[in-house]
Amino acid sequence: MRTTARAITTAALAAIVLGITAPSQAAPAPVSAGAGATAAAATATASTSTVGGSITRTEMINRAQYWVDQGVPYSQQASYRDQQGRLYRTDCSGLVSMAWHLPTSATTWTLPNYSTKLASLDDLQPGDALNNINAHVVLFAGWTDSSRTVANIIEHARPGTDARRSTYTRSYITSNGFKPYRYNKVADTPVTVPDKGMTNVTAVGDLTGDGVADVIAVETATGDLYRYSGPAFTGGTARVKIGYGWSAISDIVGVGDVTGDGVADVIAVDASNGNLYRYSGPNYNGATKVQIGTNWDAMTNIVGAGDLTGDGVPDLLAVEKATGDLYRYSGPSYSGGSRVKIGTGWNIYSTIVGTGDLTGDGIAEIIAVETETGKLYRYSGPNYNGATRVQIGTGWDAMTNITGVGDITGDGTPDLLAVNASTQKLYRYSGPSFAGGSAVEIGTNW
Repeated sequence: MRTTARAITTAALAAIVLGITAPSQAAPAPVSAGAGATAAAATATASTSTVGGSITRTEMINRAQYWVDQGVPYSQQASYRDQQGRLYRTDCSGLVSMAWHLPTSATTWTLPNYSTKLASLDDLQPGDALNNINAHVVLFAGWTDSSRTVANIIEHARPGTDARRSTYTRSYITSNGFKPYRYNKVADTPVTVPDKGMTNVTAVGDLTGDGVADVIAVETATGDLYRYSGPAFTGGTARVKIGYGWSAISDIVGVGDVTGDGVADVIAVDASNGNLYRYSGPNYNGATKVQIGTNWDAMTNIVGAGDLTGDGVPDLLAVEKATGDLYRYSGPSYSGGSRVKIGTGWNIYSTIVGTGDLTGDGIAEIIAVETETGKLYRYSGPNYNGATRVQIGTGWDAMTNITGVGDITGDGTPDLLAVNASTQKLYRYSGPSFAGGSAVEIGTNW
């Protein structure tokens, strides 16, 4: 959580550390039809194409980006829906088939039946494909430079990874046998590659000393890291650039203060090597970077969960991609030796988020979005087993960058931030049920 390109935190969960608790409650009711309008509306993303018909380049890129936003995992046996509900196989050629709105999930061998081979890589335009029919196919999203030496691509790479954006150098493309193809029914209108705004939106607690939780986020277009001040998290003076080069990071997690200096820290996974790093606040610059682990690219939905073991140090939860098993890691180093398996079957969720204490028992809850249905569930700690699962919402597959931020409304109950993937609008949801009726739009271009 991705997320994703998806943000998961404990600083929000710092509800525990900050002493924020919610009143006791009965099981919350599911979101009503009216209350869920904000989330539900995003699932009806406009589509101008029909199955097997003409399609614009902009729509092809948007369709592929939808799977990236949803954190769809790679599988040659599974299928996942497009924005209109049609199922496609979740491998490399299935993603391109979905992006082109084909009537079926083609293979690398059969995609040329729907397309025409181009004369040169220089002819590529967003929405075209780079296909090695014996190995792999990706969707071309544009060149990063005027000399056309590095390509932006969208792909489903291999088992254990999610649909993602990446880059291929021109030399890699040619040396690995990729050929350029263009869908036969593309509408050659100018493409508008979507500005995906911010990613890895992560609550980190109060960095500015005003008593209100702040968030950090990476600007997708530049890789720059920004701090946003609560409670509104608007641009202008609330937004401060504090770093650059963060596009190489796949996951950022707020963990509260693990170094004992009174300032919240974050941990981050480097997408290129799977290493886990700790950065110290308040600016999280490179000088504070300390490697504390390896092979964290094998994990997904990494979540800060506050202190679950009673040792006074925040813990982490993470799902193993290969098995779907849920593990707890103890701070401050989150080493493999501290890991304890506490659940199974967690690969059914696209997003897992720490929220703080929602039930008044003094232990942090987590919420999870079910990939197939978009339903939102609450789990109670410290072990988050199935017996504690309560459905509290629907239509949450329309949202991305879901982040717990503690209590920013002053009602004593933790709140939630979430971005509508279709509109890039930022919403605040009030706990403990985060019903659609509590959604308040507080930002745009996220």
